[in-house]
Amino acid sequence: MTETLERICNILMKRGPISKEEYQEVPDLFRRMRTLLRIYYNAVMGDKKIADFKYCDAQNINDIGLRLHETGLFLQLSPARLRDLLDIAPDMERFLLDDPLDVGKYREQAARRDALFDSPDADLDIETREQILQEYDTSGSDQAGYQIMFFIADICVALATGPTRDRKDKVRAEKAMRRLVEWSTVKMYRDAFGDALTDAMTPIYRTNAYLVKFCQAGGIGALIGDWVESTFANTLCAQALEGLPNVAWNRQTPESLDVVTRELTAKIEREGDDITQTRIWANMMHQIYSRYGLKPFERVASKPSKHGVIFFYFIHRRASKRQQKLISVDDWAKLLEKYVNVPDATRRRHAWTIMTVPDRWESLDSSDYGCSFGSCPERAELLEIQQARVRGQRDAVAEDRLFGFGALSKACHRCKHVSYCGKECQAADWPNHRHTCKVEAAKNKTEEI
Repeated sequence: MTETLERICNILMKRGPISKEEYQEVPDLFRRMRTLLRIYYNAVMGDKKIADFKYCDAQNINDIGLRLHETGLFLQLSPARLRDLLDIAPDMERFLLDDPLDVGKYREQAARRDALFDSPDADLDIETREQILQEYDTSGSDQAGYQIMFFIADICVALATGPTRDRKDKVRAEKAMRRLVEWSTVKMYRDAFGDALTDAMTPIYRTNAYLVKFCQAGGIGALIGDWVESTFANTLCAQALEGLPNVAWNRQTPESLDVVTRELTAKIEREGDDITQTRIWANMMHQIYSRYGLKPFERVASKPSKHGVIFFYFIHRRASKRQQKLISVDDWAKLLEKYVNVPDATRRRHAWTIMTVPDRWESLDSSDYGCSFGSCPERAELLEIQQARVRGQRDAVAEDRLFGFGALSKACHRCKHVSYCGKECQAADWPNHRHTCKVEAAKNKTEEI
């Protein structure tokens, strides 16, 4: 591994001219490095060490990624050398722009299992859910793709932003941009490549001409995703988003806008509702709505959030009623002010309505939903039904009753912070609720959806 790395660096960062034979060595050297990284991380993940593990001799595996990053940045600053590499060793172009990325079987399996959370038909018990989350966390230890992404992303950025002198350059630039967009927006790739990819994107994020091109190719959700969660979230990514030209929102597809709304939901889950009160948030809502109407909001409005975020449900409902009035950023800012004034009981009631049936069953024993009285007899009976039900088998009567428990609960008229299934439970809970009621009523949250 160390010998392969040194040979790569010695050739590509060589002082003086590089021979044809040296250039032609490079593709096989990178494939060898990719293979050794896979062998190393398979062992990290618990696989039996194979004979070639003896070649995984790096004292600090992270040094591999950093040296490859250094080499990639060197080639970014040496476009003539990069062009010679791809022309003289065309297999290197295939390695960079065509070969599938190696995220590893553990990440692929964890991603497939994690997708079950978003399936309305997946009836998962709490133990299975915890197991899936554990598998996903464990798969994060496989960083074979992360280490080599430093170099690959550096070169793709160089190709996507470099001058296009002929048809060959143009094709390379288009393929590189497509790969960057895919890696930056597909959740499995984002999780696998993390800050290695975000760091490589620096030249694009710092230059509006490149950034607009990236966003219009479908990457705007990636920028927002990096603003949500990356080492550069509050610096590079925030600055790029604040200075983003409005034309970057042109040419979006339903798929790219779904990534945008996914990442915006994650931002609320991570930072809370206050982020929706910023000017940058109001501008994003305006840019989406003024170009694409209600459709992007409609698609996401019915998708359940793991943390009960109903932002887009609220936006879709309100925008549907006020279509002629939302014509400026200021109009959106006024609407967003109303969102934070929606009472907690109203939020929980609507969050319940967009949950999947299995999620409602799993949330039944939480006082966050339905009746707030701890000894509610309706909840107790539904919990008995839950224990007796057979997973995967549907019971329309029980499911209707379950839906009504959360969706038809009535909020406390005074504070609107808690809700009850009936007057009996509300009266029984009053001694416990009295103090909270006074505190919450003072907040004067009265906005309805």
